[in-house]
Amino acid sequence: MSPLREAGEIAIGRLELRLVTDKSELLAIMLATWGSHSMMIDLHVYDVAEIDALGLYAPDGSTAALASWTLRGENAYLCALHSLKPGEGIAIRMLDEVVAAARKAGAGRLKAMVTNDNMPGLTFYQRRGFRLSGLYLDAIDAYRSIVPTIIETGYKGIPIHDALELEIVL
Repeated sequence: MSPLREAGEIAIGRLELRLVTDKSELLAIMLATWGSHSMMIDLHVYDVAEIDALGLYAPDGSTAALASWTLRGENAYLCALHSLKPGEGIAIRMLDEVVAAARKAGAGRLKAMVTNDNMPGLTFYQRRGFRLSGLYLDAIDAYRSIVPTIIETGYKGIPIHDALELEIVL
């Protein structure tokens, strides 16, 4: 290992991409970070438990990243993307894998949604070519009336009310 690499850091090229069949880890992450495993994108609700998920796994079998996505018409929808090793470029690799899978499935666009507090997510997607395509004022408040476990405050204590949609042409 290079002296510049910290202990526990994963070499991105050594990660194995697999279809996730047991979604319990992804669902637990969603519940802990969002308060639900349902996501709303393009004003449609997707239950992460019921749609495709991909995972990146280290050689020791540990999970490095998980993503859940689905296809509806000509659009693909990224419902969740979680890196368990932030700052190592693994989320970028996971997004690249979802983009490749969406293209292979025939999607013309990939859409993602972030909440108004999610500045790191907004930056992440825009740096990878996603463009803002929608603003849904009070969408999370309305969604929270149906799913009351959705968190009320997020990044840096910002109250969560609105949703921002981003998309990239594939």
